[in-house]
Amino acid sequence: MLLLKLKKMKFNQKKLYRFFISSTILVIFLLSFSSSNIFVYSNSIVRDYWPTDGWQTKIFEDVDMDESRIELMIDYADNQKYDLDSVLLVKDGYLILEEYPRGYSNESKHNIFSITKSVIATLIGIAIDKGYIESVSQKILDFLYNASIPNIELRENITIYHLLTMTSGIEWIENEVSWSDPTNSHHNMYLSSNWVEFVLSQEQQYTPGTTWYYNSGGVHLLSAIIEEATGNSTLEFANEYLFGPLGFSSFTWDQDPQGIYIGGCDLYLLPIDLTKFGYLYLNNGSWDGTQIISKQWVQDATTAITHTEWGSYGYLWWVRPEINSYFGMGNLGQLLGLIPKYDMVVTFTSSFRYEYHFPFYIDDLIKEYIILAAEQGYHSKTSFELFTLPVLLAVFMTVFINAKRNKD
Repeated sequence: MLLLKLKKMKFNQKKLYRFFISSTILVIFLLSFSSSNIFVYSNSIVRDYWPTDGWQTKIFEDVDMDESRIELMIDYADNQKYDLDSVLLVKDGYLILEEYPRGYSNESKHNIFSITKSVIATLIGIAIDKGYIESVSQKILDFLYNASIPNIELRENITIYHLLTMTSGIEWIENEVSWSDPTNSHHNMYLSSNWVEFVLSQEQQYTPGTTWYYNSGGVHLLSAIIEEATGNSTLEFANEYLFGPLGFSSFTWDQDPQGIYIGGCDLYLLPIDLTKFGYLYLNNGSWDGTQIISKQWVQDATTAITHTEWGSYGYLWWVRPEINSYFGMGNLGQLLGLIPKYDMVVTFTSSFRYEYHFPFYIDDLIKEYIILAAEQGYHSKTSFELFTLPVLLAVFMTVFINAKRNKD
C-alpha cells in the first residue's frame, strides 16, 4: 500500500535528485568521522588499575565491541577443529572474554611452545637494560666460550642480534619436516646430551645476518647466554624481573640436560598470566609505574626486520604491519596477539592437531573476527541511524523515479 501511495504522489524530479546528492554528501562527511581509525599507542592511555593481582572485567557493551562477532568466531574455530583450550580477550585494560571450551580451567597451565621465544627476547632486553649484556651487537662467544666444539671460531661473528632475528646462519632443519623425521634438528637437539654444544656444532650454512631461517636451537643459546651473563638461571632471572612484578601465579619450565631452561619452548603458563605478558607489551613495557622493559626495546622487538612466508619477524615476535598487530606464536595453536590500534590483547591456547597453523589463526580469527568486532563496535547507534536514513531515502527516491518514468 505504501508503494502505491508513493507512486501516486506528485514530486519534482530535479529536487529529488538534488536532495539525493546532498544527502549522499552528508553521509560521506559524517561517516568520515565515525569510521576513521587513528592509531593510538597504548602508552598514551592512563590506566585506572593494573591486573597484577587479577583482571577486572567488563562486558562487550561496556567497551563498545560486537559480541556477536566473537560468538561467531568461537563457532567458526570449533567447526574448523582448531581445538581451542582457552580464549581470552582484553579490551581497554579489562577482561571481557575468558572461556575454556575443552575441559581446561583458569587453573590449568598450558605449554605455550614457541611463545616462549618472545619471553626469552624480553629477558634479553631486560638483561641489556640492567647492564648484564652490553647490547644486541655483543658476540655470543663472549658468553659461550666454554663450549667444547671443533671450529668454534666459525661462530665468532654471530651476535645476539642474529639469534634474536633468526639470522645466525647456523644450519637448522625444523619446520620443513615432521618432528619424528631423522633430519629434524630440533628433535635431534632434544636427543643430544648437551644442547648448547649440539647447536654450535652444526654447519655454518650462511653468513650471519644474511638469511632468515627458523631456528629454535639458536633461541636456546640465548637462554644459556642469560644464565652466563646474569649468574642466575633463566627462570630465577625471569621470576625476579618479569614473572614476579606481573603477578604470575603458577608456572613451570622444562630444562635441558645441563639444567638450562629451554629457550625455544616448553614454558607452561596460565593463559591469564600469558595475557598479562601481552599487556606489558601493549603498554610499551610499563607496569603500574615501573618500566619493566624499556619502551625502545618494545618498539625494536616488534618492528618488522626480516620477512618470511609466515609474515614479518622482529626480535622473536611475528609482525603483521598490514593489520597493525604483532604476535607470539607457538606450535599446536598457541597465539598471543597484540592489537594496539584497538587496545586489545587476545590469547589462544590450543591442542590443534596440525603443525603449520600460523597464518590460519591470524587471517581467520584475528582479521576476520577480532578486528572486525572492534571496528563494528566503534560505530555508535547515532552513526548508524545517520547512515541508514539517507540510504532509505535513496531507496524511496529510486522507487519514485522509476514510478514516474513508467507513468510517463
